[in-house]
Amino acid sequence: MVGITSSVGLGSGLDIRGIVEQVVAAESDPGLNRVNRREARIQARLSALGTFKGALSGFQGSLSAVKGQLDFNAHTAVSSDDSVVTVSAAKGATAGKYVLNVTQLSAAHALTTDSTLTNAQFASTSDQLGTGTLTFKFGTTAYDAQTDTYTSFNQNPDKGTQTVTVSDGSLEGVRDAINDANIGVSASIIYDGSYYRLAINGKDGAASSMEVSVADDDGNGTDAAGLSLLAFNNTATNMQQTVAAQDAQLTLNGVAISNPSNALSKTVSGLTMDLQSLGTAVVDVSANVSEPQSAIVKFVKGYNDLIKTMNDLTAYDPETRRAGALQGEISLLTVRSQIRQTFSRPIVGQEDSPYHILADIGIKLNSSDGTMEIDNAKLEEALRTNPQAVAALFGEQGQSTDPLISYSSAKANTVEGRYDINVSQLATQGDYTGSAAANLTITSGTNDTFNFLVDGISAAVSLTPGTYTAAALVTELQTQINGVTAFSEAGKSVVVSETAGVFSVMSMSYGSLSAVDVTGGNGKVGLFGASAVATPGIDAAGSIGSTAATAEGQSLTGTGAAEGLQLSVTGGAVGSRGTLTLSRGYAERLDIILDRMLNSNGTLESINQGIDSQLGRIGDDRTRLLRQRSSLQARLTKQFVALDALVGRLRSTSNSLASQLASLPKIGG
Repeated sequence: MVGITSSVGLGSGLDIRGIVEQVVAAESDPGLNRVNRREARIQARLSALGTFKGALSGFQGSLSAVKGQLDFNAHTAVSSDDSVVTVSAAKGATAGKYVLNVTQLSAAHALTTDSTLTNAQFASTSDQLGTGTLTFKFGTTAYDAQTDTYTSFNQNPDKGTQTVTVSDGSLEGVRDAINDANIGVSASIIYDGSYYRLAINGKDGAASSMEVSVADDDGNGTDAAGLSLLAFNNTATNMQQTVAAQDAQLTLNGVAISNPSNALSKTVSGLTMDLQSLGTAVVDVSANVSEPQSAIVKFVKGYNDLIKTMNDLTAYDPETRRAGALQGEISLLTVRSQIRQTFSRPIVGQEDSPYHILADIGIKLNSSDGTMEIDNAKLEEALRTNPQAVAALFGEQGQSTDPLISYSSAKANTVEGRYDINVSQLATQGDYTGSAAANLTITSGTNDTFNFLVDGISAAVSLTPGTYTAAALVTELQTQINGVTAFSEAGKSVVVSETAGVFSVMSMSYGSLSAVDVTGGNGKVGLFGASAVATPGIDAAGSIGSTAATAEGQSLTGTGAAEGLQLSVTGGAVGSRGTLTLSRGYAERLDIILDRMLNSNGTLESINQGIDSQLGRIGDDRTRLLRQRSSLQARLTKQFVALDALVGRLRSTSNSLASQLASLPKIGG
């Protein structure tokens, strides 16, 4: 490119730079201006789509509570005397009044070393108690503290036997070993004014009393020396019982209630009562409409904000003749149309409900601008009268006519409607059943170990040596299996039973993955016989609607129109089992629509990608026009510089000729 060092031509005196710039501008500016205007329109559309997307996201956020996260049947519980009982209501609570008379509080079992025994008179926390192994069992103990008589112990089948190894025999070391074992008891050291004593405290009530057996490293687990000072069982009661375990006792509306702890969570469905002291109190449970009402108000506000945004983006001002940035935008028009259709369709399964449309609960649509208005008094009355019917107007529900078939979930593409349910096979549990009556005497190293396989997980199980009744050995085996960490952490458990002394171990899970087997151990044959049988569980089978369902355990999942519809069959008979109706309320339907617009593969993302592509092409067009402008400027500059040089030469020639002519003699002079 030829450069211009001066704006004025040396030969011609012309403003070459100005002339070139004006010519270049005249040629290229119209094209660049068109590109800039096109880019501005697209950027404005992109910004407006961002505003539209934000409004959609805001409205979708207001749907989460009303479409299922919120309990429309929420209740509030109030105690007349918090010093007697404190209360709280959860899902499942119902309105009512309950009169409580607390006559006894729950107490956990408490034991301490007996400082009347010479070997238990500790002057320091570092004094040696002893080493060895402590075995804890939990159940119901009959013990007379006044006569120091230990009558009987019945182990709780829900609580496994636990062991603690003590290697540091000081009071502090024994305390720490018990606490570090994390077996459901706590240990502490107390000073009674004369001696230090080791205290062991259990949890809960009467059925969680502690039995403590000792394998003392001094070889004697019952004498009052060494670790056997902690023995508390039917052969040695070397510890003192300071608190006898007991259950809470009360009456509720005249009905006698016994509970192992002072926290009552199952006495009244959905109501938790924490007993504080003896006495009488009245618990009042009433409907809590404030939370669902607030969520519905938020839903209406989110909807109105969305409608206002869409109206602003598509408005046309006849005075200024200016249209909104998204006037005619197909995605916005689609959402608006789908929202209108959503509110025009009745809710499936609500034929017998008192509320069929939003207007029935006080929410009306304004025909002028499409926004909503709330009659709060009417809404509150609906929430108090029939909260579940209100919930059905917003969320997704599956209602079965069979109490043993429950709705689990559905997918967005599952078709709403009523489906006939047919069960051809019930799910079963895997089990392992012995072939002969069990040997009820368990001997260490002889018949006390087993390798159990439960639902695909393998672990070693050991039984506590001793001679049992069949019922006691059932309890021992069940607690030991369920107490294995590998099983409990995986959520696996079993139930053990016996018939005429023949033992059976059944998995608590259902279906083809449910299985119990004994793969080894020295006690396998003695407990189950030589020909025990392992029977795996089977999955349920049946159809939902007109097509066969897939199955896993007790769950059936539909196909075809019922694709994604999942239900659970927990019992009953094979054959026709009534119907299940899937309904989606307005919030659930709207959420599906908005998700299709907003997800990573949704409509708005596709539009944004298209706009990005247009902006890319505009950039290419601008680059091309600027390249053409530069080329034109270079060409014109070169031409004008050449013209300026030519004019300079012509002017020089002219001046030379003029000078020569001036020097010629004049004729006749």
